[in-house]
Amino acid sequence: MKTVSGGNCVYLAIMAMVLIAVGCGKKPVVETSQHTIVFFGDSVTAGYGVKEGTSFYDRIANVMEKGVYGNVITYNAGVSGDDTNEALMRISKVKAMNPDIIVIAFGLNDCQSSGITPRQYIANIRLILSQMPRETRPVLATSNTFMDTGQELWTDLNRKLEMYMEEVRTLAREGNYPLIDVNDVWKDQIRSDSRNMENLYVDPTHPSSAGHKLIYETYMTVLRRVIMQ
Repeated sequence: MKTVSGGNCVYLAIMAMVLIAVGCGKKPVVETSQHTIVFFGDSVTAGYGVKEGTSFYDRIANVMEKGVYGNVITYNAGVSGDDTNEALMRISKVKAMNPDIIVIAFGLNDCQSSGITPRQYIANIRLILSQMPRETRPVLATSNTFMDTGQELWTDLNRKLEMYMEEVRTLAREGNYPLIDVNDVWKDQIRSDSRNMENLYVDPTHPSSAGHKLIYETYMTVLRRVIMQ
């Protein structure tokens, strides 16, 4: 019968502890409780104009399905053409998804509506927040800009959009809500690479796949922190 020396015993014990610590070579998974995240927005959230799998929502859902952040369920509650008035009309459907995290992202349609001023827009956002279950954690998000083609229409719309986005930033500060400031990141990207601005759009309103990738990266910077809280 072969015996094991004292030195070998120490070596085997150390190796056993190492294997336990690293999970026998398996990639560790972040231990978190279950989260249900609802993305409540307009056509950008819905993924208008880009192929399936390339929208910012699809990219986020794909990451969450891998279990990197634990058990996370995502729902896309984006509807093309929706402003905050229309969003309020479907709030019961969103609540039925039982979100414990909800990302609210409107503005592109509101600023084009003659009946929704910046004051009415933010009042609608506040009303959406007030109708969420107490345990739901809200996250506010701003919108990408319109493509500034040099035409007065789009330049004026971007000036107008900025007033609505400032309302969101103020609400985030006052309410201590996490803010995903896509609008600010988007403008920084255009300033740094204005020659390739058109690559971010499929039309003057909607992001391309490259634009959605930038939105995805901006969202994930904040969502990682929110999920792990």
